[in-house]
Amino acid sequence: SMAAAESEGLNPFPDPGLCTLPQIVFLTGMYCCVLFQAANLLSDGSELLLLVPRFAPIVGSVVLPILGAVPDGVMVLFSGLGPDAQGQISVGVGALAGSTIMLLTLPWCIAVVAGRVTMKNGAPTYKRPADADPTSWEKLDPKKSLSLFETGIGYGDSIRSSGKMMLGTLLGYFIIQGAALTVDRYEKPPTPDQLKFESSKESPFAFVGLIVCMLEFVYYLKVCWGEAQSDGAIDEQIADANVQAIRGGQLTLRGAMADIRGKRWASLCDKGDLEKVLLDKDSMDEVRRMCRYLAPFFAQYDLNGDNQIDFEEFRMILKDVNEYLPREAQYQLFKAADTDDSGSINFEEFVACLMAFALDPANDAKDQARRGRGRPNKFLDGEAADEGDGEESDDEDEEEDVPEDLANLEPEEQQRRIQIRAFTKMGAGLLLVLIFSDPTVDLLSEMGKRLDISPFYISFVLAPMASNASELVAAYNYASKRTKKSMTTSLSTLEGAAIMNNSFCLGIFLALVYFKNLAWEFSAETISIIFVQVCIGTSVILGNTQKLFHGILILGFYPLALALVYFLENVVGLD
Repeated sequence: SMAAAESEGLNPFPDPGLCTLPQIVFLTGMYCCVLFQAANLLSDGSELLLLVPRFAPIVGSVVLPILGAVPDGVMVLFSGLGPDAQGQISVGVGALAGSTIMLLTLPWCIAVVAGRVTMKNGAPTYKRPADADPTSWEKLDPKKSLSLFETGIGYGDSIRSSGKMMLGTLLGYFIIQGAALTVDRYEKPPTPDQLKFESSKESPFAFVGLIVCMLEFVYYLKVCWGEAQSDGAIDEQIADANVQAIRGGQLTLRGAMADIRGKRWASLCDKGDLEKVLLDKDSMDEVRRMCRYLAPFFAQYDLNGDNQIDFEEFRMILKDVNEYLPREAQYQLFKAADTDDSGSINFEEFVACLMAFALDPANDAKDQARRGRGRPNKFLDGEAADEGDGEESDDEDEEEDVPEDLANLEPEEQQRRIQIRAFTKMGAGLLLVLIFSDPTVDLLSEMGKRLDISPFYISFVLAPMASNASELVAAYNYASKRTKKSMTTSLSTLEGAAIMNNSFCLGIFLALVYFKNLAWEFSAETISIIFVQVCIGTSVILGNTQKLFHGILILGFYPLALALVYFLENVVGLD
């Protein structure tokens, strides 16, 4: 603990007890900013691993949910490790309750506002009606954009499933709270002997709750892994991460395909045995993966939706995917894909062309400027492209400007750099969380004493803003795409965070109660957490749409949760 470390001269952080209130406020703000950056480092690092194919499935399904809960879990842990654990653990309770309720209200409302579309006959219009004018139709009718009941969202069945699981993971709360309600019969505040008696009676239930939380945690990760293998949700998340990285200049197309280049099917293609390749399941999985990567770039230039692009649009796409070639090399690629000499290529030809280019060893980054041209025909018809074919161009040797950070890197090197950067960010984020969580707990506890306010209320508001602010941005980014799939992704992320808090973070809390012999003095807070989750979970289970009115109503649960805690403590008399 900080106190023990300071007594030995090992603590570099100021003692909150010796600080003035303005100093405490300043230090709290500074530490929360550090924890905010730490949470972002954990998030950014884990998302970078989505760009590494061999890590991406387990990162998307298992690592991301765990790392999202780490800041809150560590805050709960350190709140119960000090000499005044019974008093300071209210900070951990505030962090846990604030995180859970904030994630299910504020980002949820943001997602509904950002992703809303016009409602017609109670259903969101994600697709243009047949009788609508394609030149003027919009998903969100400007005239109805502020309507509380004529705009809204829709989501997939997975939101219902996650809602049921969220309610199921409340079991840990019911176990410990049920014991607390039968034992806690004392006037407030309880004496140390009374607290000791309560903890002795509640300890077995805390242990049972801990086991239940551990089982829920493992089961949830198992479900996430299973969904990643079956419904393609994680594949979409991985594809989106790769598309964003390519657009942001962090990755080239060949860098995204680095793992495929060394596989046996590339050598099969080199021999022209395309049919054998396409019959191979693993190879077809890779083809589908590349279709997901390339579809957004193709759609950007296929403005009329006829599934065709011309040579100039093809050149622009090559630049967008950070593959810089001389014009003549671009023409050779395009001509090889344009098998009917129509002057345009469809999406299937486009994918085959770029996969052929990316898998051709002749196009390695070191030799690209010198060689300049790929040989896609060997992938399309088993024969090498005739480099002498095609029209001569005055700017044959012209090359695009290549970003310095990508120009001299081979695709395999890009993958290596991404892994180094990802693990560096994750390591730095975890280190900052471990270093700054304990002093932050001490500051929030001391601030509560100085202001004569329960530390629960302070940590309820401040802690989630430090550890979960990135979820606000993520919810907005996904929802703003205004598709049913993106809304499902946005809301399922928030439900998943609540499930992790109900299992992983509550498990840490119950472990502290059991091993540190603490009394469960948080009935009001527990009832508030259960109330909000039951209301929101029930609403998503009973329907697959929500109107803007519902989003604003859900936002109201955030201040209502605090008011409910105050009412239960000061009017009803619960602890």
